[in-house]
Amino acid sequence: MLFVLGGLVRSTGSGMGCPDWPKCFGEYVPPTSEADLPSNYEKYFQEQRLQKTERFAKLLTVLGMEEKAKAILNSNQIIETHQFNVVKAYVEYVNRLWGALTGIIVFVTFILSFSYLKSKPSVFVYTLLGYIAVFVNALLGAVVVNTNLIGGIVTVHFLAAFAAISFFMIARFKLIDIKYNLTPTLKSKTIALGLLTLIIVQTIAGTQVREMYENTQLSGALSMDQISGLGLPFVLHRLLALVTIAIAFYQWYIFKKIFHTEHQFVRLNLYLFVLTISQLIIGSILLLTELQSFSKLFHISIAAGVFTLQLYICGLLIKSS
Repeated sequence: MLFVLGGLVRSTGSGMGCPDWPKCFGEYVPPTSEADLPSNYEKYFQEQRLQKTERFAKLLTVLGMEEKAKAILNSNQIIETHQFNVVKAYVEYVNRLWGALTGIIVFVTFILSFSYLKSKPSVFVYTLLGYIAVFVNALLGAVVVNTNLIGGIVTVHFLAAFAAISFFMIARFKLIDIKYNLTPTLKSKTIALGLLTLIIVQTIAGTQVREMYENTQLSGALSMDQISGLGLPFVLHRLLALVTIAIAFYQWYIFKKIFHTEHQFVRLNLYLFVLTISQLIIGSILLLTELQSFSKLFHISIAAGVFTLQLYICGLLIKSS
C-alpha cells in the first residue's frame, strides 16, 4: 500500500504537498485553506528547508560525499517555494500517515521477533534488518522533502523500500513451513534467481530513467528526439523490459510442464508474466501519451508487485530444496 500511495504522490505531483517534515505546513493535520496560513508562509518554509538541507550537506561532507553535498547546495531545486494546494497536501499527508502506521507495525514485529532469538535467530536478524531499512527510509523521506525531491535521493528512497520488503519476506520464509510440494531443479532455481537479479537491475535502470524523464518537466507526450535524449539508461531499460518478459514467460512455461496448469505455484508464475507485460504497456503509455498521471501511479505499484512476487517465487523454490 505504501508503494501505491507513493505512486499516487508521484502521479499527482504531491511530493512537496507538505513543504516540511514531519508536520505539514507546521501542523499535525494540514490546513484546509490557504487563508489559515500566514501571509509569508512560502518564504518561511523555504528558509526552514534550506537550514535542514545545509545540515544534511554538512553530514554528507563528514561522510566523505563532498561532491554530492555541493551538488545539493548548488541545485536550483532547493530554493523553490511551494504554494498551498489542499489536494496535494492531503495526498502527501495520507501517505505519511500510512507510513507511520507501517512503522508501528514494523516496530511491533521487531519486538515480537525477540522470541526467536534462541530457536530461530535468523528470523530475528532479518526482522532487525527490515526494521533498520524502514527506519532509514523514514529518515530519507525527510531528506527527500528537505531537498525538494532532488535526484538521487528519491531513487535511494525508492530502493530502500525494496530492501525492507526483501528482509521481511526472508524473515517470514525462515519461520514458515512450505505448503507447496515442490522439487525444484538446479535449472529452475537458476532461472528464478537470474530473473530476480534482472528485475533488480531493471528497477535501478528505471529509477534513472524516471529522474531524467521528470527533469524534462514536460506535461504532454514526449517527441522522438526527447525520448532519444534520455540516453543509454532508457535504451537499457527498454531492452531489459523485453528480456524480463521473455524470461518470465519461460519460467512459467517450464513450471507448467512440471506441474498441472491449475497448480497454485504455476498460477503465481503466470501472474508474474502478466504483470511484466502490463509494466511494459504502462511504461510505454508514460512516454507516448498524455495519460501520465495514470501510468506513473501504476508503473511504480506494478514494479513493486513484480519484484515482490518473484522474490516470493524464489523463496518457495529455495525453501523447498
